[in-house]
Amino acid sequence: MPVDNLEANLVAMNYFVEQKKFPLRDVVVVSPDAGGVARAKNFQALLASVGVKDSSLAMIIKQRKGAGEIGSMHLVGNVTGKQAIIIDDIIDTAGTLCEATKVLKDMGALTVSCFATHGLFSGKAIDNIAKSQLDQVIVTNSIPPQEREEELTQGKITRLSVAPILA
Repeated sequence: MPVDNLEANLVAMNYFVEQKKFPLRDVVVVSPDAGGVARAKNFQALLASVGVKDSSLAMIIKQRKGAGEIGSMHLVGNVTGKQAIIIDDIIDTAGTLCEATKVLKDMGALTVSCFATHGLFSGKAIDNIAKSQLDQVIVTNSIPPQEREEELTQGKITRLSVAPILA
């Protein structure tokens, strides 16, 4: 059966270009793991196509102690003095995302934003995001928001409509 893989990166790119809160300059696109490097490179290419020049790439290398337990995280790339945008496919408990944000800020990132296509936000995800150093989290409306999500995260989460890519 033929299918189309609908990428939400275009929706996110439009948001980042048009929003005024964090104007795009000195951008580093970050993959939270080795499996997401292609996704991050595609997003970087999209930014370049609309005039965001000189963006760079970085990657987080995560070592696990055990199931669901992060042992260590290491950064490959330079984020000092840059606006970091983490590109991911899904946010579940936000544990990895929040730890990656801490690493990026410790290494000198000025701001850390995240775009993920699906915001599942299970378990303590909302609390994790609220307490984190994340500046903003952008997800699509592919999954409905949780009750009091906006209030509990102090507006850190923005949901973008997937209607344009479905139309």
